[in-house]
Amino acid sequence: MNVAADETRVAPAPQILLVDDEEDILPEYQDFLELQGLESVICADPQKAVEMVLAQPDLRVVVTDLRMAQLDGASLIRTLRSALPAGRHVDFIILTGDAAFQTSEDIVDVPVLIKPADADALVAKIRSALASNQ
Repeated sequence: MNVAADETRVAPAPQILLVDDEEDILPEYQDFLELQGLESVICADPQKAVEMVLAQPDLRVVVTDLRMAQLDGASLIRTLRSALPAGRHVDFIILTGDAAFQTSEDIVDVPVLIKPADADALVAKIRSALASNQ
């Protein structure tokens, strides 16, 4: 048996993208998810997040803030849904501090968690999305 071959295994690419224009909160979310065994990447620019998802087919779940200056979370979801190639599915989760938020009809299927989000609920939603998106 070649032990050296086992040592060169490549870690799987992150499957989760965290998007929030409040840059200081992103590493906290990322560290928390890592402790739960969930690898993620972060992005503070929602327009760049669109590019990342389109360029990285391993990204399967996008957790996005709703209220962002350049492109709000609902628009981010709409943009990605229309730009994703046929056969590629990405799940979305919205985090928002706006308790009065009303989901529009075209994104009614997206789970919404109010900030500060319950950590267990967030992890459960992410795991559920990953399991359904295999």
